[in-house]
Formats: sequence, structure tokens, C-alpha cells
Amino acid sequence: MLRRLMFRFLLGLLLGQVAAPAMAYSVVGGRIVDERNRPVQLRGLNWFGFETDTLAPHGLWARNWKEQLDQMQALGVNALRLPLCPEAIHGGKTGGIDAKLNPDLIGKNSAELLDLFVAELDRRGIYVLLDHHRPDCSGQSELWYTDQYPESAWIKDLTTLAERYRDRRHVIGIDLKNEPRGAATWGTGNGKTDWNSAAERAAREVIKLAPQWLIFVEGIEKNPQCSSEGPHFWGENLEPFACTPLDIPPDRLVLAPHTYGPDVFPQPYFDDPSFPANMPAIWERHFGQFLRQGYAVILGEFGGRYGEGGDPKDRVWQDMLVQYLIERRVNSAFYWSWNPNSKDTGGLLQDDWKTVWPDKLALLKRLWSGSGAPPARLARQASPATVGAAKPPSAVGARTRDVGRDYTQMTMSDWGAGYCVDVEVRNPGSTALRWSLELPLEGRISQSWNTAVAALGAKARFTGVDWNRQLAAGGKTHFGYCALRDAPKLQESDGATTSSAGIESQLIVDSSWAQGYCARVLVRNRSERPANWRVTVPVSGQIQTLWRARYTLSGGQLTAEGEDYNRVLQPGESTDFGFCAAR
Repeated sequence: MLRRLMFRFLLGLLLGQVAAPAMAYSVVGGRIVDERNRPVQLRGLNWFGFETDTLAPHGLWARNWKEQLDQMQALGVNALRLPLCPEAIHGGKTGGIDAKLNPDLIGKNSAELLDLFVAELDRRGIYVLLDHHRPDCSGQSELWYTDQYPESAWIKDLTTLAERYRDRRHVIGIDLKNEPRGAATWGTGNGKTDWNSAAERAAREVIKLAPQWLIFVEGIEKNPQCSSEGPHFWGENLEPFACTPLDIPPDRLVLAPHTYGPDVFPQPYFDDPSFPANMPAIWERHFGQFLRQGYAVILGEFGGRYGEGGDPKDRVWQDMLVQYLIERRVNSAFYWSWNPNSKDTGGLLQDDWKTVWPDKLALLKRLWSGSGAPPARLARQASPATVGAAKPPSAVGARTRDVGRDYTQMTMSDWGAGYCVDVEVRNPGSTALRWSLELPLEGRISQSWNTAVAALGAKARFTGVDWNRQLAAGGKTHFGYCALRDAPKLQESDGATTSSAGIESQLIVDSSWAQGYCARVLVRNRSERPANWRVTVPVSGQIQTLWRARYTLSGGQLTAEGEDYNRVLQPGESTDFGFCAAR
């Protein structure tokens, strides 16, 4: 009997019918790790369709599904977020599938199709994030429930997914609700609208069944308390988390905001004179502040047409976002989308469902590799002549050339004290080259993206970075930078406490408008011993929000000191904090 059982077990392994033990994922120090404590990077895309009336991933009318997965993996994609609706979970009739291209999918209902997709993704080692996208397959909702779809049905669907896929090793977890917004609140005590409380209730039930899963929780849109008044994208606003943390085990929790640029909605801050230099402070306020506190923050959605139609500012916005994430050592995210038929964003694929947009792919590869020159403000200990200096070319046969007039420069914004520029570099020749470009510079570069920078007095030399250094014949790339004309000088702090001796600070205004402004303060320990920092800077008006510091305000002077996680600076170490004020 024992021999027969052993034979069946071994045969099952050979045939792939015996599932390996489920893999356990957790969050440690703001990073996802597996059961062996190995970092897990999510080079992710959204492939939508299961949440629509086809109840199947889109594009199956144009190509074979496994062929598309082959292409994704060849590009470096290793994770998919799959949006779902209730009917897809329970087995509705699928559509939009070409029988000749996908004969193995014909006759399967949506639940069976989902089973097949998840099994294949798991077999390939592609991470799967299940996303409860909408309670009705024909439309989204502000809250996690509707009159026709109560909270109990929502939680039941979440637990159904947990039971069904908890043994799949590469299913990392579940995104509880897509883009809470409108009536959704956080921490107000209203049980009917407080998304944080609903997320806690759902997480408890999911974790009971799939304790190894990660719980992805999105932000909301607006909130009457603990939230700035500025507009937020749906699911982007995590500010209230600072006042009302989630009662979800920290090693299970991933904060998963969505953020978009001008192609999706014309937020007023895209028209700020300092755009895109104003964006890092906004992202920091909306969700980035929690990275420094040890939470995992992974964008569940971001994207746009990236200059291929739409608003030309969107390219600059996406470049700045990727630079922001790289600065904070975030290289996991889910791009929206694989599909080209997303009306306002397009996709990684072009309309033929086969050709990849090369610029979008280069952007994603830059994020995944964490490459690119960091802004000058993050490298102040280097001398101006060496900040961001490019390494000599190493590829055999490549030419290095100053492209001269083969570029187009466009000023994206100018607010008097500074400006931001986008530059398109082209190779009109018939052979590949490694490009560099020397441009006149007014002021001091405060940040840059997609380029390495060497300051040369009244000029700066810009050189390609790893992913865009070499231009093919007829190829092009973009880079950008912002510069400050009147950058404030570093000043010694007032030394109000002994522990602050040797601390210096620099106040930088990132954005300014008639009613207020946002700024950040760079702090560095110039002494030869560890120090608890404390600085005082002038403030015009009343503080509306402040992050990564504790503060008091008196007589137009803001005195700030570090939080628990950034209070002590080692010799030569730097940190920063930011605030927005109303005049």
C-alpha cells in the first residue's frame, strides 16, 4: 500500500499534479521578501479584461495568450495584477476570444479561465496579484459595497479567492478594493464610509485562510481630517494613515496607491509654474512619507501615453515619478497597462497588440534596474565637478559624440527662481553612437532624470545613463533637469541644543502659488560624531501639513527635529523633511 501511495505521489510530481507548498511572503524593512528572506521585486503590469463584459483578459481576439506571456517574460516582466469582478470569480460566460488563436480556452467559463491563467502564471514563476476591481462588471464604485452588492458579498468573494489560490506559490496576495473615492473616508468613525475599517475587516478574513498572503490596501481620494486639501487621484491619498494606522499585521501590509499624470486628469498642480519640480513634494505628502517609516509602498497603477498622443507633459511627469521612486529605492510597481486599449493611458503594447512602445519599455527598465543619475540634491557631498559624472563608454565599436544641433530643448516651466527643461536627443546618423550634450546653464541643477550630469561652471554636460546611453541609428531619447537660479546657501543651525552642534540645513521651495507654497529642508550632520538634529527655518504663513519631522511654530520660525526613524544622523549623513504652508 505504501509503495503504491509513493508511486502515485512521484507520478503526480512528474505530471505536475502535486502542488508544492505555498510560498510565504512578508514585509521586512519596507521590502517584500519570500520565505527564505530573499527580496522579491515585482516588475509588474496590469492586464485587464476579467473585470469587463468579456470576463477574460483583453487581446485574446488578436493573439494567443501564451505567446503574450512569452513576450512579457522576454521583456523582463515578472508580475501581473489581474483586475476581477464578481461574475469573473463565479464563472460567467466569456467573450472576445478567437477560437483559432486560442483553441484551449474555448468552452471555459470565466472561473475556469482564471484557474487556467493563474496556474500557468504560477508554473512560469510570474507573481500574481489578484485585484477586486469592481462590484459590478459594467462599472466601478466609490465604496467597497453597493445596494446590490453588500459588504458580506465582497468579503465572501475575497475569501473565495483566498481558498482557491492560497496554494499557488506565486500568488502573492490580493488588492482588496480598486480606487476607493468620493464618499470613501478614513478614520472618521463612520462605519459606512471608513475604508480603513472595511479593509481591516476584510484582511482578517483573508489572512485566516491565506496567512502567507500579502494584503494590498489602496488610499482614498479626499478626507475631512488628516489630509491636505489639494486634489488626489482615486486611491492615491494615504495621508490619513499617518493619523489612523491600519490594524493589519505590518508584515502582511502593502500600501498600494494609484497615481497618474496629465493624460488621465488635468490636476491644477500640473499647471504650477514649477512643474515638474513640484511633484516630489506632492508624492511625498500623498504616500511617499511612509517609506521612511518602514512600510512597503508599491504603486498598483501608474501610466499614461508618455508622449505618444495625449498631453506632452505626461512624459515629463512619468520621468519624474520614476526618478522619485529610484531615489527612494523603490523598484517594484504595476504599470497600467499591457493592453493598448486603455483610452487615456494606452499600453505598453501598441494598437497592433504586438509591437512594444520602446520609450515606455526603456522607462520601465530604468525603474526595474534602479539606474539613472540621482538628482544633484541627493549627492551634495560630491564636488560640483564630479556630481553624476558619466563613466567612460565600455561597449566595443560604439562611438561617443556630442550631438550638437541634433536635439530639441523645451522649457516645461519657469517660476522665476528656477525652471525645468525637457530635452529630446536624436541620432540622425547611420551608425550607433554614445551621446553627450553640453548646454548653457543658468543657475544650479537641483534635479535631473534620464541623464548623468557634470557641472562645468556656466554650462553642464549631459550624458546618457546605462539604459539610454547608446542611440541606434535614427534613434532618440529624452532627458530633463530642473535648475534653481537663486539657490539658498547652506547655513549653520541656531545650535539651540548641544546635540544640534554641527548640523546644517538648506530650505528649498519646490512650488509656490498665491495662497501658499511647499518646501523641503535638507539636513546634514557636518560633525564627527552622531547627532540628534534640530533646525530652525523661516516660515511664511501657517503650516498645513508637514512630514518626516516633529515641529513647533513661533513668530514665523519653524523649529523641527527628527522622528524616531531619522532623528539620529551619523557623521556626514543627511536627511530631509518637507511641509506645505498657507499664506
